[in-house]
Parts: sequence; structure tokens; C-alpha cells
Amino acid sequence: MDMKVHGISIGIENHGDSDFVLFIKATGTLTHEDYEYMVPMLEAAVDEVKQPQLFVLADLTDFDGWEMRAMWDDLKLGIEHGREFKKIAILGSRGWHEWMARVADWFTPSAVKFFEDRQEAVNWLRQ
Repeated sequence: MDMKVHGISIGIENHGDSDFVLFIKATGTLTHEDYEYMVPMLEAAVDEVKQPQLFVLADLTDFDGWEMRAMWDDLKLGIEHGREFKKIAILGSRGWHEWMARVADWFTPSAVKFFEDRQEAVNWLRQ
């Protein structure tokens, strides 16, 4: 039996003395259940920071898309917390990943940019 892996991993990466980056890795096709687990963890982390200004590295290299309800969950997350994200670097490998980054940049108050190279994405976040 072939099991399809999907989900969202969240972590904090230190890129220098005081440069912390929220690292998010999306894998497979995300489901509503993936967001039910991830959103409370993200909100708990953000709630502890006064006036959060988050720098995000979103690794989508293994991301295939969303189920319909999960797409709605992602939109709600962006509406509720979009102002807390200062810069979002989208790391991807497919043409639609770049298209998604451009659309997100138009509709969010965050600066969003697509990268195929991880180090270039980190350098942009640190500027």
C-alpha cells in the first residue's frame, strides 16, 4: 500500500546573532486536519511575542497543493495573521509556486518573494 505523506512542519531557525526565521515546510496535499494541528501551534508562538514582526521561510519544494477546505483554512490564517508577517520567502521548484508567491504579494501586507535557492531566500529575509 502506497501511503501519501502530507503535513506542515514549523520550526525556528537562527541565522546569526539575532536573526530568527520562522521555518514552515509544506509536504504533499494539505488537508483541513493539517491546519487543525498547525494553526494552534502557530498562534501560540505568535501570541507570546509583543507586536510580532515575523520573517518566514516557506519551503514548498515538496508541496502539491491543498484540498478545498484546507485552501479556505490557509486564506483564513492569512487574514487573521497577515499583518504579523513582515517578509515571506517562498522556496519552491515549480512554476505555480512562483505564481502563488506573486499572488500572495499582491493580496497581503507582507513582502513576499519567490526563490529557487534557499540561501538567496535567507539572505533576502535578513536584508
